[in-house]
Amino acid sequence: MRRRTSLAAAAALGAAWALTACGIPTDKAPEVVSDAPTDFDSSAGANPTVYKPTTVAEETVENFLKAASGDPDSRNDQLNSFTVSGDSQFSEPSEGIRLVAGIDVTVSDTSDIHAVMVQVTGSVVGNYLEDGSVRMNSSPGEYDETFTLQREDVSDVWKMNTLPVQVALDYDHFTSAYEQAPMYFQAGPADLLVPDLRWIYRELDAETRQRLLFAWLFQRPGDFASVSARNAIPTDTVGKISPDGAEVDLSPSETIDDETAEAIAAQIVWTLGLSGEFTLTTDGDVRVEGDAAKWRNWNAIPQDLPETAYFIADGTVWEYSADRRVTQHSNEHPWVGYQAEGLRQVAVGPTGSVAAIVAGSGGDVLQTGANTSTVREVAGLTGSLADPQWLEEGTLLVIDDGVPTLVTPSTGATQPLGVGEDVTAMALAADGRRLAYVEGGFAWVAPLGLDADQNLTVGTPRRIGPDIENVADVAWSSENYLWVAGEREDEQLFRVAIDNSRTVPQEGTGTFLPITQIAANPAEPTRENSDRGEPVIIVANSTLWRVYTSGPDEIRNGDQPVGGTAPFTVLSIL
Repeated sequence: MRRRTSLAAAAALGAAWALTACGIPTDKAPEVVSDAPTDFDSSAGANPTVYKPTTVAEETVENFLKAASGDPDSRNDQLNSFTVSGDSQFSEPSEGIRLVAGIDVTVSDTSDIHAVMVQVTGSVVGNYLEDGSVRMNSSPGEYDETFTLQREDVSDVWKMNTLPVQVALDYDHFTSAYEQAPMYFQAGPADLLVPDLRWIYRELDAETRQRLLFAWLFQRPGDFASVSARNAIPTDTVGKISPDGAEVDLSPSETIDDETAEAIAAQIVWTLGLSGEFTLTTDGDVRVEGDAAKWRNWNAIPQDLPETAYFIADGTVWEYSADRRVTQHSNEHPWVGYQAEGLRQVAVGPTGSVAAIVAGSGGDVLQTGANTSTVREVAGLTGSLADPQWLEEGTLLVIDDGVPTLVTPSTGATQPLGVGEDVTAMALAADGRRLAYVEGGFAWVAPLGLDADQNLTVGTPRRIGPDIENVADVAWSSENYLWVAGEREDEQLFRVAIDNSRTVPQEGTGTFLPITQIAANPAEPTRENSDRGEPVIIVANSTLWRVYTSGPDEIRNGDQPVGGTAPFTVLSIL
């Protein structure tokens, strides 16, 4: 049985933004012993691409702007293969690697076959940091560097004798060559993990990959994730890992109790993507052991979610199943067929609790209950209501006149969340620690957490998809990606990483009807590098569509297109 601390146990709400940056002591680094496990991503290979200088000046500079990728420990050696001296000093890893987009390479006109100047311009869109995280710039900076190259003979490769101030990486190369490698940290005292999005070079051999992930795990969560989670591994702890990853031994800097040991095991199993038997020891003493599946439920996204969605039509909840069947009758899901005059929106919690917004003669009404037969009106909400979201059993969020509001139906207590004043739509992550919402026609995500007094806290919101405007709705595509229905040039549906390092337009929706609503199951987190789940349901022109990887397909009941609104999914094992 999962033990969670309810976010809504708080009587008061506040804002919190904690910045933590605690590294690993250089004389006490975690170590990988012997060979590394081989059960990581299949993309990790033994022969990674090597970028070298060539006899073409332009190509040499382009390769140099890819050469910082890969194993950070060999980064300087790789870059120095492009220099005349072979021992140049580059910017420190702690300064990060600049990500440069829109690269334009211009070779100067010269008759000198031994020297040439190459100018590179572009936009600095962000930084790739040494802990694997990406910090995107709110507005791109200018990149303008001139490289002087020389060679002895026309058959020789070009080498550089002038270098940039800071190491840079071609952003297009970064987006294609790096993949998700989230760190997992404990959500306060709960048996729950929150991902902290990181990126790792996909061609690393398994040993190097493990070494990096294992080292990153000993650090604190990043700025954004630190509001929601903490590292169960004490600061200054050192450790080593067995060849197959099945055994980890730690020398903690302080005594850890059994519950903390369980949390550490969960963090390691999820971060390293382990399977099979796992044992955690501290100074050689066994603290936790069992099959890795033991910690599966520490991730809030359930396993094997059915490809089922629900929607409202004619005041009734309907079901759309994986076999494309549309029905208002279900023996398994008691909320299907629920009817109420003026029914506008419904949310179903993991245990089957129901929240419904109903348009009444005196305005919107929120009704909640353990099931559809026990729903009762919640007093104290007098504004225009939208998007109920269950936090825990007995507590939920709802938009009340544009303000996300915490509601405890049993007491009627309500409290503004402390984020947003004109919110038009919102979607809570499965872990209840990140809230995506729409305000001012833009998409945002705010981290949620609990302070020392178990009060709900809200971190500084981050705008998602900075170049996407007129956003109508958001939904979680995975634990690290967000669906955003908005506008960017001739595109209008996107999957965006919550660190903004990736924006993936959905094929087939560029010239589609305006999308007004979206609902989706998040991706199974154990699937390799997945950023979308199934199904994905949108509303366009009051008609329901299912969005496949190739584009939207109209949902039909027999020969008729299905009209409906307010689609939703249920993260439930019922």
